[in-house]
Amino acid sequence: MKRFITFAILAVVLSTAGFAAKQNDLSGQIAIKGELKQTYENYPAGTPVVIRRVVKMKATDKVGSDIFYAAEINGIQIAIPAESMKTVTFLPPETNQEFWQQMYLKQHLYEYFHQYGYHTKLRQEVDEECRDYLYKLEDIGYEDDFTTSYVQNIFAKLTATGIDPNRNERLNVRVIQSPEPDAYMLPNGTMLISTGLLCTLDSEDELAAVIASEMAHFVLDHQINNIYRAERRAKRAAFWGTVLAVTAEVALDVAYWDDDDTALGVSAVASIGSIAALLNVNVINRLGMKYKNNQEYAADRVARELLAFKGMNPDGLSSALAKIIGFYSMQNRSDNLLRYGSVDNLRKRIEKSGEAESQSSRPYLRTMSDVVTFNAAMNMADQRYDDAIRLVQKNINNNLVSDHDYIILVKSQMALYNTEEVNEECATLLWQARELAGDNPNLDIYKQEILLLMRMNKQAKAASTLKEYLGLLSRYQKQGVQAEDEEWANKEINWANQLLNKISRL
Repeated sequence: MKRFITFAILAVVLSTAGFAAKQNDLSGQIAIKGELKQTYENYPAGTPVVIRRVVKMKATDKVGSDIFYAAEINGIQIAIPAESMKTVTFLPPETNQEFWQQMYLKQHLYEYFHQYGYHTKLRQEVDEECRDYLYKLEDIGYEDDFTTSYVQNIFAKLTATGIDPNRNERLNVRVIQSPEPDAYMLPNGTMLISTGLLCTLDSEDELAAVIASEMAHFVLDHQINNIYRAERRAKRAAFWGTVLAVTAEVALDVAYWDDDDTALGVSAVASIGSIAALLNVNVINRLGMKYKNNQEYAADRVARELLAFKGMNPDGLSSALAKIIGFYSMQNRSDNLLRYGSVDNLRKRIEKSGEAESQSSRPYLRTMSDVVTFNAAMNMADQRYDDAIRLVQKNINNNLVSDHDYIILVKSQMALYNTEEVNEECATLLWQARELAGDNPNLDIYKQEILLLMRMNKQAKAASTLKEYLGLLSRYQKQGVQAEDEEWANKEINWANQLLNKISRL
């Protein structure tokens, strides 16, 4: 009630000061703290100021801006014209909401939306398209609660809420399966983070920087602005008719690791081909996420300010972009990058943000080690063995290797090479995998060891390991497994018996 009275008093002040009584509230209730940089009217420099609203109110005897900032100075309500706001400097924000409201004022977004409108109908249509798209992406969601919660926690630290009553998008984040190091902020407020990005980065500050930059694109309304401009150049049906056409008939075949995902204890890995069909340039461009360079630079500037405000390292952005460049350099790719356009674009962003030392954080690396394993499996399933080996090597270098990592490494090495030296190395890796598995035997270790022994012409040892494998499968069945697990176990028992019979006849 007190706030309402305050604004009512301001309206009276404005009216009696020669302004039309009709007013348009552009911002809703805000409370942005600042102080005067220089004398304004009778108030000396250093006087505290609180901006309460941004208001449109036309002066009857004045030509010029009709935008005013309803402010409180020493308990007195005054109206500061937009052109006089240069006399006010903002104090450091205390909350996320205040940070983003300050950003709205600094970027003159309240005035921007007043002048150009919110394109409400377009936003509703875009939201429907985004929902349809997100429904299709459910098949490549990364199903790990621990990792998802970790990413959500970082997102929540930075999220922009309650900054504009005319924008009701709900901000949220999802992790999706993809080998590419991408992050997208859809125009309806949903952020997509790829497992490839989580694997490429090495610190929480780097991940926060990427999230902050994508979120800034959303707050600055770059997606809707790009869609609106693109839509004006094409007939409506032609524009929206092909937005999701390429994804409409995608068959999301799921690739398993030689049908033994149950033994590995790892969820099924989506095929990279299916992922590429869903994450394609057509969709990214049509949903407004092909940004101009000046949009990228603006978002990066906001991101650095946000990171500094949250006590994080602003140089995390340059470090993250440099590692994304490193990823594409290893792929020998420089153009046609889905999210980033080109490596040259990324380098220009680093130049604007400033070069920075590479960052690394042990807690982050430990948290993401399972994601690294998952992406290694994804690459191996797609026969991208060099990429799978590179990812496993990251976990090895960070002393975070698991028995699953060793299995992926052995499978990839065996797919690429068949030399005595490599085979002996694979045997050592499988022994290390057994050591890591401890009292919880990983059945895939035994199967891979059998295949390796057969390759090395050690049939007697292979037969002995086969018998161990059959014993473990029998114990596994006695646990009361059902459906797909039981089908897998029966298939493996049949395979092992056939191979054992074959060895006996050699």
